Order: sequence, then structure tokens, then C-alpha cells
Amino acid sequence: MDVESNDREKTALSLVVGMKMAMAQNKAATPKQPSQQGSTDGASGPTPSSSKKQAKVSASARPRPVIAMEAPIGAFPVAGINVNTERRESQAALEVPPHSPVLAHKQPNGSGIPRSGSSDGPQSSIPPHGQTPVVRPTNRDAMPQHAHTNGQHPQQPEPIRFSFATHPTSIAAQWRPTLSLDMISYGSAPATLRTVEVVSRPDLLPVFHLESHYMIRASLPRSFYSVMASITTLKHSFVLSYPVGNKWWDDLFGMRKSTYIELRAENSSVQWELHLKPTKDRSIFGYIVKHDDLANMINNQKVNLLRTRRLPLVLDLDDTLVRLVGNERSRYVSEADAAKVPGRVRRLQDGRQVVFTEHVEEFLEWASRLFEISVCSLGDQTYVDQVTEVLDPLKTRIRGTRYSARQEYDFLNGPAPTPAPTPAPPQAAPSSSATPSGEVVAGAQQEASSGSESGGSGISYIPVSSLSTAAITNAVIQATQPPLPPKDLLSLYAFCAATKPPSDGLPDIGSGFGLPLILDDLTQMWPPEQHDNVIVVKERKDSPVWTVNLFPMVQIVLGVVHQEFFRHYDAWVSARAAAVASITIPVQPSSLAGVEGAETTNAANGVNGPHHSSSSNNGFTAIDFTATTPAKTAFLNMPIPSAIGCYKDWLRGSLRDLISSHAGLPAPHLTAAVAQQQQMYQQQQHQQQQLQHQQQQQQQHPQQQHPQHQQVHQQVQQPGQHPPYQQLQAQVQVQPQPQPQPQPSQP
Repeated sequence: MDVESNDREKTALSLVVGMKMAMAQNKAATPKQPSQQGSTDGASGPTPSSSKKQAKVSASARPRPVIAMEAPIGAFPVAGINVNTERRESQAALEVPPHSPVLAHKQPNGSGIPRSGSSDGPQSSIPPHGQTPVVRPTNRDAMPQHAHTNGQHPQQPEPIRFSFATHPTSIAAQWRPTLSLDMISYGSAPATLRTVEVVSRPDLLPVFHLESHYMIRASLPRSFYSVMASITTLKHSFVLSYPVGNKWWDDLFGMRKSTYIELRAENSSVQWELHLKPTKDRSIFGYIVKHDDLANMINNQKVNLLRTRRLPLVLDLDDTLVRLVGNERSRYVSEADAAKVPGRVRRLQDGRQVVFTEHVEEFLEWASRLFEISVCSLGDQTYVDQVTEVLDPLKTRIRGTRYSARQEYDFLNGPAPTPAPTPAPPQAAPSSSATPSGEVVAGAQQEASSGSESGGSGISYIPVSSLSTAAITNAVIQATQPPLPPKDLLSLYAFCAATKPPSDGLPDIGSGFGLPLILDDLTQMWPPEQHDNVIVVKERKDSPVWTVNLFPMVQIVLGVVHQEFFRHYDAWVSARAAAVASITIPVQPSSLAGVEGAETTNAANGVNGPHHSSSSNNGFTAIDFTATTPAKTAFLNMPIPSAIGCYKDWLRGSLRDLISSHAGLPAPHLTAAVAQQQQMYQQQQHQQQQLQHQQQQQQQHPQQQHPQHQQVHQQVQQPGQHPPYQQLQAQVQVQPQPQPQPQPSQP
């Protein structure tokens, strides 16, 4: 493949650049060693083998991109879909199992409750007290990679060497793999599978080591199996027994998911995977596929869409494009109403009839030129296929997936087992079967059971003393959490779950739920993190017969989103190309002479020609991951184009235009309320003015009643005059006192 060869080429050349940078740093930072070392160190400098090892260490020390997962999708499994994951060379290095990256384990009632003993944090990988953690070696050629981590199998038996091309199938028939769930739910019981059949595959030449213990790392949605099913030459290689009674495998079957384990090939660095898919007859089919082939096929789905300038569009069938004909009370078009629009009625292969919404065929013809259309429904797969046949009889409009979520819906909303005392087995509550397979039922099914012991209330009371604390807590959590929705974009598009990282280390487009759009009448049928992708439609209220308006608003929205997305995408691609060119450096072939095996590696990857040279026709180029250039900085500051972002921008712009172009009068009661408030405000202002006027009058009135005091106060303020008390005292001092007159003396 072109993508695979290009990735290998850039990876090999980046290794050379990392070697040169590491050697330069080693010369500048490492001091000269004294000559007292032994003869084994060598006095003439490092040997070629040590130089080669230094190149590997420097390349692994640089952060390498792995398949990125967006946080809004609930941390879908990354392990096993990663490309070019680095492994430590030390055989004795302790590799702690990473924290479980899978989705929350779905219970039969649809709640996302972790299994007992699991944890959302890194502590889930720590064994309990009394158990010794087992070192999981990462060197494939030295030791078996898949070691059981619960301490029960410290010594691994010899694996079975088997080749589909040269060995008889009876050798592999003895294989009994034990699959551990410790990385998903630590402490859960492992499942041992028995090989029922080994299918002859002469095209598989490697010699595989069939080990006795493997580690299950993740559960994969249906879209991964759909990608493998598109490979016409890929057939199952093993038929394994189903672990009856295992809760995790039952949930895997109910949600139509798959899982995988890694196979080790002898004398090969190719990463092989055995994907395990439960079947309807409760057996497990095993598909052997190369990891790189699966990653490239998932990435090519997105690349081909963008190359043809199309976006993924999911159209809901029921109550959006069609509606069944029937005389039931809800979600049906009556036969009398269907007779009013005979041109919109189509008969399915099973005899049922559906009514098209108005101009649905014209809408599909227009949308197929801008989008890759997929259809979804809660009806069974037969119903979805029959409706698609009448909508697109020539198979030119609906080129995507025909997605039926009926099995997931029945599994999530089916009858849960009723709690019972310990001696009695659990009993399943009866479920209604009156709903046809093609009808959409919103929300969870309403179930009622008649319980004579509880007086006809349908509730059986159990003594609390007979239940453990964990059982009570689990029951409370299950009762309070709503069931999970059955529809999921991860079941349609594998690139929403995992994308192959580019070898240049720059961000890529299309990870997460940024590309798909959904046209549906019910958002609650999709996970909360996918509600932004839904364009909600409703039936026309004034129409005598059921219909949905696809023109003009739905057409305008989808057209604007498509136009704006690819306008941003073209600018983003140009900026990315400039950033890659700015960090691409030329590497001369002479610089590869000191590296053992470098010339062979580059020649094997086809690194030659003017496409890979920036200086000469026979030169080599490599990516400098540590470079910081203006073009790279400008590209990293650009937002990644997203169809959801364009949809939100259109909504904001449309609301702004509606606000500026539409005017209206408020309701009369609002006008009366505002007038009353204004009148009350005026009264308050008038009262405040009167109060201020009275205060001013009170301040002026005492000055008019006592003018003499004001004059005295003015005299006191005049300079050169004494106050009245001082004047009186001065008069008393100036006035002469009378002399006493002598009185005549008496004889």
C-alpha cells in the first residue's frame, strides 16, 4: 500500500535523524572517560553495534504519535490499534498494565456500571495484597508476550508452533487458550476457549506461536468487523467454543461487538491479531489479520471520503424518510390516509407498505452528490434492507452502511431478571411482543409483572438481610442510571474510534465525531456525546398525511455545512503542507554509511526519487520532529476542520440574521406591566422630590425666626470689635469708683 510504504519510509529516515542528533548530544554532554577501563570497553571508541543501539534508543525516546482517541467518545480502546508502538529492549523491565481504555461495561439493563473489582483509575492494574505482579516482557523474540497478570500462572508452558501452510490442522486443534480480562476488569474470571475447528489457510505462511494465556485489551464496535468483512479474501481461521455463563462475553454478543488478541509469529516483526467475533449459534469465529492492514483500511475510509469531497451522513428511516402503513394508534399512517397519497406508497418484499416523505427521492439524489449516505433504524436487518431497496432500487444513492440497531435495542431494553431469594433462581419478566420489527419505539419498554405475593403490585419484596452491601449498592446504581441508547456512530464508522497517526507528527483530521452528520427525529436514541451531530427533524403539523419537510431548510443546512467544511479543509491542507515542508530536512546518502543496516532499510522502503528529495535527485529527506518553524506554529494554531463546528457556526449565523431581520410587537400584558412599572417609578421620583423640598424648607425656616442672633453672629465675625461681654468688662474697669464721704462724729 502507498500509505504503508510512505509511513515506513519516513519512520526509517526519522531514525537516521534521531541517531545523528543523539550522537551530537552525546559528544557535547558526555565527558571523556579515563583510559583505566578494561580492554572490553575498547580504546578506539564505540563499536558499530553500540552506534546502532544508540540510534534505537534516541528514536524511542522521542515521543511517537499513536492512534489518537477523542475524549468525548468515552476513551474507546486504543491498545491494539496503535501503530509503531515502541517497546523497551530490557527483558527485565517491569511494564505496568495501563489503565483500561475500553468503554464502560454495559449491563443487561443498559447501565454503564463497571464490573466488580474494576476501577477507572490506574489502581485497577495493581494486584491485591498477597499476589505478586508478573513481569510482562515486551521483547517478542525473547519471551511470550501475553503473560497472565493475576499471579496464577507464573510459568508458561511451551506454545504450539503451527503454520497453516505446512502443518496439519490437527496440531492446532489441541489449542486451549485462556483469555484474561485483567486489563479490562481486574479480578474477573478468565475464560478458557476450546478449539472446535481449524480452517485450512494455505495463504498464511508464518509460523504462529499459539500460547496458552492471552490478555484481552479491549472490546471493538461492530464497525471493525465490518471493515474486515469488506476483505473478500479474509476468512475465519478458527472456530472456538463460546464461554457459556460468562457475563462479559454475553454482553459482547448482545452488543454485536468483537475483541482481539495478539498472535506472535516466529522470526517476524509483523504484528498479527486474532479477532474474535461471537456468532448467532453461540460460537466464536477467529479472523487472523495484520495489524497494519486493518489500520490502513480504517484510515483509507476517511481518506477516500475527503478525496472525493464527501462527508458521512446518517439518515434515520422511521419517521424521517418513511413511515409504516397500519391502523395502530401511534407511529403509523392509517390505510385511509395512505390512500390519499398513492404516489408516495411503496410495498416491501414481505407485503408491508411504507409511505415516503415528500420529495425524499429528490433529496437522496441531491445529497448523494455531497455526502456518503448511510441509513439506520431500530427495525431488524431485513426491514432495513427492504426499505433501502425501495428508496434506492438502482443502488446509486445509498452507498454507505445499512445499519440495524434492533439487536442492541432488544439487548439494552429487554426484560431484566427479577431479584429473588437466594435459593430460588432469577426469573425473567415477560416482555411485550406486539411491536412489529419495523416500528420505532421511543424510550424503554414499559414492563409490568403480576405479583400475587405483593398484593398485585408487581413488586416482590426481598429481605434486606439476605442481600450483601455490594448487591444493594449495585441495584441502586442500576435503578438510577438510564439505559444506554442503542444507536452509535462507532458501529458505523471505525475511524471515529481510532485513526492511524501520520508519520510527520502533526495533527490529523477526522478523529472523534467531527465528520459525520445525523438526520433523525429523536436525539435520545444516540449517546449524549453524539447529540451535536444530530439535525433534528419533525413532521409537518398542518399536513393531512404524515410528511417531513426536507426542502428547503434541511437542504440549505447540509449544503452550507458541506461548503464551509471543505473551504476550511482546503486552507488547512495547504497550511499542513507548508508546515511539513518547513520541518523536512535533506539527508545525504553518505551520512548513512556509519549506520549498519540503514541503507538496506531505506532501499527496502523505496526511499528514492525526486519525491523524497529536497536537494538532489538521489537525496533523502527526513522529518525533524523537534523543529519549530513559523509555518508549523501557524498550522498548530489553526483549528481542525469539523462538520459539527460548521453546523454550529451556521446556527449562530442564522439566529443572528433572524434577530436582525425580524421585528414584532410584544404581548399586551408585557406592555401594560412595563407602563405600570414606569408609573410607579415616576411616583417614587415625585415623592423623593417632595421630601427633599421639605428638608430644604426646614433648614431655611429657623434663620428667619431669629434675626438678632444672626446680627450678633455677624458682629462677632467683624474684625476689631469686642464681643458684648468684653465691652461691659471694659466699661466696668474705666468707670471710677465713688470715694466714701466722712460722716460727722457724734458728741
